[in-house]
Amino acid sequence: MNNRKRRAARERKRARERARAGTTQARTGDASDWDAAQALELVEVKVHATVRRLGARRIDDGALAVSAEHLLRSVAPFPEHVVHIVVAELLVGVTHHVSSAGWPPGDLAALVRRHLGERHLSTLAAALHQEGRDRQRRDHAWIAAVNAVGAERPLVVDSADALASALGVAALMSCAPLLSDSVAAGSRSAGGTEHPKLAQVRALLAKAESTDFEHEAEALYAKAQELITRYALGRLLDTDEASVDERSPCVRRIWLDAPYVAAKASLVAAVASANRCRTAFAQRHGFIVVVGAVGDLDAVELLVTSLLVQADVAMARHGSRNAVGGVSRTRSFRQSFLTAYASRIGERLREASDATARTGGHLPVLRSQEERVAEEFDRLVPHTRGRAASVSNGEGWRAGRVAADLAQLDVRRGLDSSGRLRQAPSASRPW
Repeated sequence: MNNRKRRAARERKRARERARAGTTQARTGDASDWDAAQALELVEVKVHATVRRLGARRIDDGALAVSAEHLLRSVAPFPEHVVHIVVAELLVGVTHHVSSAGWPPGDLAALVRRHLGERHLSTLAAALHQEGRDRQRRDHAWIAAVNAVGAERPLVVDSADALASALGVAALMSCAPLLSDSVAAGSRSAGGTEHPKLAQVRALLAKAESTDFEHEAEALYAKAQELITRYALGRLLDTDEASVDERSPCVRRIWLDAPYVAAKASLVAAVASANRCRTAFAQRHGFIVVVGAVGDLDAVELLVTSLLVQADVAMARHGSRNAVGGVSRTRSFRQSFLTAYASRIGERLREASDATARTGGHLPVLRSQEERVAEEFDRLVPHTRGRAASVSNGEGWRAGRVAADLAQLDVRRGLDSSGRLRQAPSASRPW
């Protein structure tokens, strides 16, 4: 702690020196000297207030531009470069804070990409590289993950656009849900990037959900399921199991796409529970944290992706739903469908898991693993609360239960001679 305080003091001193060096850039319309310490104190207050305001709302480029312009006006008559120094320093500090609290570079990139947009990734990359230099990071996996976010370049906040981007990234990260302590990340998260096959599947699902043409959607779903199966058969997950205790609890974030995010989170929670994992749902940010052993995390992510494909196919077959008078009930139908689907899938998985464990005499071992994960989860995510799922459409609920009974749970079953999936026999807590 003392070393951290000393480093912070040195960084602040360097910032003050840079600010004093800028006295030659006198205030517009006022050539008199200005006090660097006073400028830094005022600007820090204004910058922190701006970041807090941005963090409390939905951020877009327009809001960022307005906030940056307002910030520069509010610190007059002090020069703009003092604002640039303070914002850059704050951004690096926030980056270190979230990185130390369970956010690997790949997940930070996903957060920025989803809530700010691709063009802000270069700002995040610059902040991550600067944080790595300041902390003298030597972890090769971490460095590779940062390089995957963006090429190394200096963190320079020297324009209105750069200032707006830095404020946005800092605001977004400052309100990201944090783990209470450091923890090993799951194999994919540690590397910072999602496996290309899963990324392709997610892109296909998003495209299928957005199209109005049933045949196009069916083709996209079929292609997504094919990718999942080949992915499972080839064991394409990039893991380094030799360096990780297979039973040690790790953390992975699974990102969920709109619509029906809460219902999809219920499915993740059901699958995770059946695979000895625990979950916490961050609804505002669109992800669910899963804590478990690396192998179990891989199984959860793969099975969830496969089950979502199957659920989307089943929902598409039901088409649009309208009440008497033409009022659309499609949304309530699908929300209830997915909630019921998640509930029944959880029942099936738990039944299968318990039966297998009893047959092999492994119940004590599995229960011990569940206890280990639960203990780690409670340590990392202590401030969660239970939440009941809402169902408003009985027809959707019944259809979801039927679809779950027909869903294939073994994604490693393989393809038949025609390249299609072989048929299987019939048979959370928010942050």
